[in-house]
Amino acid sequence: MREFRLLVNESIRTAVTLKLGSRYRLARASYADLSRRHSVYKQYIPSAFGVALRAVKGYRRRLRKGLRASIPFAHRPMVEAENQSYRLDRRSGMLRIPIRAGQHVVLSLPVSRWHEKYLTDPAWSLGALTVVPGRVIIAVRREAPNRYDPESAIALDMNEESLDGVFSDKNHAKLIRVPLKDIRTIQERHHRRRRSFSARKSHDHRVLSKLLAKEGVRERNRVDSRLHFASKRLVEFAAAKRAAIVLEKLTFHGAGGPSHNWKRRFTSWPRGRLRRLIEYKANAIGVPIIFIDPHYTSKTCPACGAQRRGRVGRMFECECGWRMDRQTNAGLNILKRALASNEALARAVRFQPDPLRHDVVISLYDLRVFREVARGESSEADLTKSLTEARQGN
Repeated sequence: MREFRLLVNESIRTAVTLKLGSRYRLARASYADLSRRHSVYKQYIPSAFGVALRAVKGYRRRLRKGLRASIPFAHRPMVEAENQSYRLDRRSGMLRIPIRAGQHVVLSLPVSRWHEKYLTDPAWSLGALTVVPGRVIIAVRREAPNRYDPESAIALDMNEESLDGVFSDKNHAKLIRVPLKDIRTIQERHHRRRRSFSARKSHDHRVLSKLLAKEGVRERNRVDSRLHFASKRLVEFAAAKRAAIVLEKLTFHGAGGPSHNWKRRFTSWPRGRLRRLIEYKANAIGVPIIFIDPHYTSKTCPACGAQRRGRVGRMFECECGWRMDRQTNAGLNILKRALASNEALARAVRFQPDPLRHDVVISLYDLRVFREVARGESSEADLTKSLTEARQGN
């Protein structure tokens, strides 16, 4: 892994110095020299070129934007290999990784039922292998199924505590909500715990960094489990109704806001992670997904089309008499824009906002079902236990 890291860093310097942007040109410039000086399995050298060029691409992007950027450098030992470079027994989990000519290492990977579901399915082929200290990552891939022609639509506005919108087909429509309130609660709880750690262990940066890293992993795991749960239920509902999922194409530049606390909440909101989970789960089973322009969706009246310029507040009210929750109102406008831009969806869905004026919002799933299977949340006792362990380790 240290030798591969050295290959990556030398390739980065060559690509930056000679202004190279393709693997072919980088291989012509440095493959012979690296192959002569490094005694490694030769297929690792092109893999190192790929890692180096990805880092250089990000470096050049920052320079084009006028941002400060230093030449990238790989700090952590690692190995990345293509699928023809290693061998994996899909049933036993025995992994054979070559080192150099005549030398290899064999690792026994634990294979759970979840892993068996993908490894024993011939539709899933093995992809690239990544090895870092303490972790082995093997990508699996398969051809995405063809997307079906939608017979209905689910349009959702992404908010901090929920996804709010409407489900509509040819016959009827109803307001729906995908609850995410637990995520905000978890993030606030772990934020308070990190502040407590910082106050109590400010004199010992080594222990403090370990506690903060451990707390970050806990928070990420708990948030990710809920994002997976919500995205899975949404995609399953869409597949059962043969519906297309319509979302906003959110691109935030900066986190302006009235307070530091608001900016922290804004930047920690996992909107990108949730969108990626919905997108890849939908693609895996052929559910169509549509992204539309999000501008003024919460400030436009779906009944008359009037647009408010000022701050809307929690409720959206229009001069024509339309009144609805701002977040749900945005979902209606998202669906209207999708119907206007997609002919196939417009033929399958007939949508009129007026009948929804006084409808009750229906939750897509019950959060109590998740709480029954989820791990318990952190408590003050956990905080005291963590500090005690850190004090003993110190």
